[in-house]
Amino acid sequence: MLKLYRGLRPYTRQLMVMVLLLFVQAFSMLMLPSMMSLIIDNGVVKGDMDYITMAGIIMVCITLAGSASAIGVGYFASKVAVGFCTDTRKRLFRHIDRFTLAEFDKVGTSSLTTRSTNDILQVQTFTIMLFRLIILAPIMCIGGIVLAFQKNASLAMVLVICMPVIIVFLVFVLRSAFPLFRSMQTKLDKVNLIIRENITGVRVVRAFTAEEREEQRFEAANEDMTQTSTKSQVKVSTLMPLLMLIINLGTVAVVWFGGQQISMGVIQVGDMMALIQYLMLIMYALVMMSLIFALMPRASVCAQRIVEVMEIQPDIVNPREPKTPQEQTGVVEFRGVALAYGGSATPAISNISFTALPGQTTALIGATGSGKSSVICTIPRLRDVTQGSVTVDGVDVREYDLAALRKRIGYVPQQSNLFAGTIRSNIAFADESMNEEQVLRAARIAQADEFISQKKLQYDDPIAEGGTNVSGGQRQRLTIARAMATDASIFVFDDSFSALDFKTDAAVRKAIKENTKNATVIIVAQRIGTIMDADKILVMDKGKIVGEGTHKELLATCDIYAQIAQTQLAEGGGENA
Repeated sequence: MLKLYRGLRPYTRQLMVMVLLLFVQAFSMLMLPSMMSLIIDNGVVKGDMDYITMAGIIMVCITLAGSASAIGVGYFASKVAVGFCTDTRKRLFRHIDRFTLAEFDKVGTSSLTTRSTNDILQVQTFTIMLFRLIILAPIMCIGGIVLAFQKNASLAMVLVICMPVIIVFLVFVLRSAFPLFRSMQTKLDKVNLIIRENITGVRVVRAFTAEEREEQRFEAANEDMTQTSTKSQVKVSTLMPLLMLIINLGTVAVVWFGGQQISMGVIQVGDMMALIQYLMLIMYALVMMSLIFALMPRASVCAQRIVEVMEIQPDIVNPREPKTPQEQTGVVEFRGVALAYGGSATPAISNISFTALPGQTTALIGATGSGKSSVICTIPRLRDVTQGSVTVDGVDVREYDLAALRKRIGYVPQQSNLFAGTIRSNIAFADESMNEEQVLRAARIAQADEFISQKKLQYDDPIAEGGTNVSGGQRQRLTIARAMATDASIFVFDDSFSALDFKTDAAVRKAIKENTKNATVIIVAQRIGTIMDADKILVMDKGKIVGEGTHKELLATCDIYAQIAQTQLAEGGGENA
């Protein structure tokens, strides 16, 4: 938690003002019992109205000063805590935004969502409480004990006896509750995961009438979290009754022994009333501190989870001295490339070597799981190779500035991801200030202008989160348009035509070829019809290239390609179109 709180440095001035106000608030609260004691002993008992009036005015002034300082403390505590957590959320988001696919796989999307929202909110709640009481409560405790001993040392011993008992209960309860809070946050991750899966996969759930099973799955996870939460809250909730019991017993003891000392003339009534007030202030401070300690386990767990993410260093980072190729033509070359996932001993791809040239289309085809997507994800450095090298214009991609490298690549992923906004904002995703002509051109290339023109608001028509309000083919065409709207010299299409009918597929490929005559085009496809006109076709099987050539050459030299062609062209002769 201390590592996280280093982010409070920009708020030093506000914290100093808040500390000053806390001292004023504590002073006012400690002075009031003494003033009340003086009024009773020197004013009420003696019947001196002038003294009562003057002392009363002083008490009102002290009260107003204390109230004003309390308001100020609340304001600055909220401002600093909310500002600090806002900054932390920004830092966390920026840090997560630098993660590679490997880091996302390591932590999990649902857990990252929880840590960025709920965990930071828990830290914010605790921080506000901490700022308001971390200085006030100790001052009230220490000041109350000192002033109580000044009034009457024997009665003040009641306070000394009560405090260790309270501390023992605090330590016992918090030690048993801490593991439960950590477990609860993990189980909250699981609940978020199930909710996220059901929201994003609602069509699949309904298509297979799996609503009841998913409800049971959610209820099991929710019940598990509820039971853990209940256990932790039961443990924490025992603090308040125990504290109140100790406070009330202490008050009874002060009244009992104080009454005896008043009857013997040892102390006055006002002193005993002041002692009771000091007891209440001390106990109030301890209760407030107990609330801090009650919130601390969960906040500490949340802070640790946030710091864990912040301390994860992405595997893919900018080189210290980035290199820039002398000539930017778009030549992509693979030299003995191998890639393994998660430190696996068995590589997903191995011994991959080929060159993709500008003005040509290079295609990859093969069975599902043959490693096609693994090959192309190394070009924009979504993952780094474990052996060999991938170069763009003669420079290893690991020596490029990441932003400069990715700006040169128009990438269409296998999953057609759209963002909440409009059709225009999704096409112009790479540059919000993109001119109208560039957006319209990209839509025409992707054959998306036809269905966009039928929309009520056309390019300003809204797109729902994930693009759920457009069909799969429309979503795929918009992602192609998004890539074509860039000024890239390398275009990578990862199975980006699978949702298109043969006619649209052919039209999109024709438009892409006409508009990328000087660019390098790399296509991953499952359909022969999509890549049979490519200048170079690479056939992949079990993570290796087993064939290379044109469509006609591979039909004669590569059995795997011939089998794929025979199966697809026999079943769907229209693919030759």
